[in-house]
Amino acid sequence: MKNYIILAVIFVSFITFAYSGLFERDLLGGTELNGSGCVCHTTEQDTSVSVWIEGPDTLIKGQTGLYRMYLANGPAEAGGHNVAGRFGIMSLVDTLSVWDYRSPNELTQAFPLVFPTPQDTIYWEFAYTAPDSVVIDTLYSCGLSLVYDHIPDFLDRWNYGPKFPIAVIDNIVPVEFVTFTATASTNGILLNWNTATETNNMGFEIERLKNSKIEKLNSWERIVFVSGSGTTTETQTYSYNDDNLPSGKYQYRLKQIDFNGKYEYSNVVDVEMISPTEFSLAQNYPNPFNPSTTIRYSIPNVTLSGVEGSRVQLKVYDVLGNEVAVLVDEYKSAGNYDIDFNSQDLSSGIYFYKLRIGKNELVKKMLLLR
Repeated sequence: MKNYIILAVIFVSFITFAYSGLFERDLLGGTELNGSGCVCHTTEQDTSVSVWIEGPDTLIKGQTGLYRMYLANGPAEAGGHNVAGRFGIMSLVDTLSVWDYRSPNELTQAFPLVFPTPQDTIYWEFAYTAPDSVVIDTLYSCGLSLVYDHIPDFLDRWNYGPKFPIAVIDNIVPVEFVTFTATASTNGILLNWNTATETNNMGFEIERLKNSKIEKLNSWERIVFVSGSGTTTETQTYSYNDDNLPSGKYQYRLKQIDFNGKYEYSNVVDVEMISPTEFSLAQNYPNPFNPSTTIRYSIPNVTLSGVEGSRVQLKVYDVLGNEVAVLVDEYKSAGNYDIDFNSQDLSSGIYFYKLRIGKNELVKKMLLLR
């Protein structure tokens, strides 16, 4: 009898050991790379379950990046996950996930991770080491939001996350400018520039010089900051319109700044704003308007009109001739200008805007529709 009991214990232990691997294997093969989702719970994918990966999208060959896979929505009592990479090496950073030799490029949960509340988002951290070749790799993810009753059934819901591409590059590349141009128009000077690659790029300070300031050191004027694209190997396009400028010759350059504070300058571009040849007041746009509209006007140079350097007044009046707004009241150089008019608390109706420069006056009509 004793021998039968020993044999029974050995048999049960053998069966448990033999099939334990199968049960563990069910946790693997859940991503679009290696499998068909968490089908051991339910075969139906639920797109209301939110799954996504966050982390660096560019790595140097052999570099390791830290990533997170997030999970939200669904029953949201507990959750499980799978993440896999095609070419790189997946590795653990904590005890919340496990690695299995049978699927070396995939990680899965060590145990169900509990949601604090169904409205919360949970995540698993993992590391990815880029391969030793230049390639575009992809991280795949799958998340399972489940009812925490230890019973796989149709109440549990799963979904794939968006594929997460990673550019594996040869080495650190600087911000590489392709073009930088400046073009004058009646609306100001339009700056355009492109980059072929960017690394750690916080952004660009646009600096400007005008007329006699050119040739003087440390006299560049910072006019605006434009955010960069961080690290990328894709072509990026940027633009900025420097408006309301007096006529004259200008120079521009870009000060590219890294997140660590390092910077370098682009080449310098030259452009000239030509003085308008006539005193003019354009029709506001849009018209009718609500609540804002733009008014554009031009001041010709002094040799043509004698008004350059005169006091410029731009005012708005109602139909009874009452002054309702003063938009400009200052001395201006020759050039093209525009200004925004916000009607604020004015009621619907017809209004007039008058431009006065020296002895010259121009009036236009506009319509406010509430």
